[in-house]
Amino acid sequence: MNAASAPSIAPLDGVRQPFDWLDRWPVLVLACLAALAPLLVVGIAPLTDLWGHLGRYAVQTELAQRPGLQPYFTFEWKLIGNLGADLLVEVLYPVLGLEGAVRGAVMITQTLGALGLIAVSRAVHGRVTPFAIAAIPFLYGFPFNYGFINYTLSMALALLAYAAWLRLRARGREGLATIWLGVAGAGIWVAHTYGWAFLGLLAGSTMLAEVWAARMHPVRAVLRILAACWPLLLPVVPMVIWRAESSGAAMSGWAWQFKLNWAISVLRTYWRDFDMASLAAITMLLGWMLASRKVPVNRGLGIAALLCLIFFLALPFRVFGSAFADMRLAPYAMATALLAIGPLRHGSRALLVAGALALAFFGVRMTTTTIAYARQDRLVQAALPAVDRLPEGARVAFFSVKPCRTLWALAPLDHLAGAAMARKSAFVNDQWQQPGVNPMRVRYPAAEPFVRDPSHLVVREECTPSVNRPRLSTSLAKLPLGAFTHIWIVGNPTRDVLPPEGFVEVPDAGSGLLFAAQPAR
Repeated sequence: MNAASAPSIAPLDGVRQPFDWLDRWPVLVLACLAALAPLLVVGIAPLTDLWGHLGRYAVQTELAQRPGLQPYFTFEWKLIGNLGADLLVEVLYPVLGLEGAVRGAVMITQTLGALGLIAVSRAVHGRVTPFAIAAIPFLYGFPFNYGFINYTLSMALALLAYAAWLRLRARGREGLATIWLGVAGAGIWVAHTYGWAFLGLLAGSTMLAEVWAARMHPVRAVLRILAACWPLLLPVVPMVIWRAESSGAAMSGWAWQFKLNWAISVLRTYWRDFDMASLAAITMLLGWMLASRKVPVNRGLGIAALLCLIFFLALPFRVFGSAFADMRLAPYAMATALLAIGPLRHGSRALLVAGALALAFFGVRMTTTTIAYARQDRLVQAALPAVDRLPEGARVAFFSVKPCRTLWALAPLDHLAGAAMARKSAFVNDQWQQPGVNPMRVRYPAAEPFVRDPSHLVVREECTPSVNRPRLSTSLAKLPLGAFTHIWIVGNPTRDVLPPEGFVEVPDAGSGLLFAAQPAR
């Protein structure tokens, strides 16, 4: 493995280099448009958590005008490290409206992610490499498909901030680079804590590579790294206050089963065999290139990718009360490793083929992800007619019926009840309420324990129940019927579900089941 400094973008020895056409602006614009293709064929993206976020955004932006929501929800802005998309929706809402703002926030997030990968490649290597383009599909990895928008936005901002920091240092403006790191780090922390940590990992890895190359004494090396990166510590004080007031620093759930599952799920979208084959193909290509003596590799990004992998293996499932803490890092470890590969030079047909394969990977994954999103959106659209059958201010007991074995394709209906909040000012029982996770609070004592996530997650009758996923019949039997005007069931229920006493089925309610309480006689 050869450590590579950033080469000039000019042709070496007067000879045009392979794939230098990737630096042309029309090509970069097309790449960014291709990166948005999965989002252009749908309305609200069919991400597992996104419809639930839509419901919260309705409370955030319109609570004063929504008497149906006011008895059950409150929203109080607080300085926490998980506000990225919330703030973006707040800015876009006056122009685009609620659902337009949510769609715009998701598209901006992925655009910034693609631009961040391109910017880092140019800052590190002096040009856009085919491997930077191949990293773009990892923006549509498991974390994004789950709907972790704040997290994804913060990681995109971290890539852009890192590229700007590298540019400032390359121009000899060390003081301004230090100030920038502090300002950018604090802003990214507000978007999501992980993005702030990722920026620190990238900058720290770059400094570690520098002191390593300079063969500095260990003490001097540590002081040098701290001198460059100390401004990133600025959010530590508000973070300590935030965690003290919420769920603290609780960590739990480390297990090899999780690690193996997340490792093969990096590109998990829709087709299991295809997603796993895609990951295997790019992993083999990446491994071969990193092992080749002919391929230039940026040492700083290589260290960053390795540290991402180490933290992925070390972190438990839950950190600071947030689930899937370890899973979120895996796609970015792969993307950073791809970014580390430098520009190819003439003289090796095998390396030229590797670059072509990287671009082919980008094209294939963007195409198949677009098809997958269109198919997932059909499930959403088939279930949404139930919302039109609800009256304003309905109180909805929502249930997403899961199959006995988890399917590979993520479930786009799990938080579809957020559409009832957004479009009908309905109370629904799927909102998250872990302390410190978001500024919204839910209070409806009469509906306990069917008030918050995961009370809406159930399994079919033939399945073995668990603590968080009882059988549908069990939940219906325990439901405080007087607290709800409607029961909405989506997912995989059997068609012979009987409504609880006092409820009747509502016709023309889409692919799910909708029951309404009969008026008292």
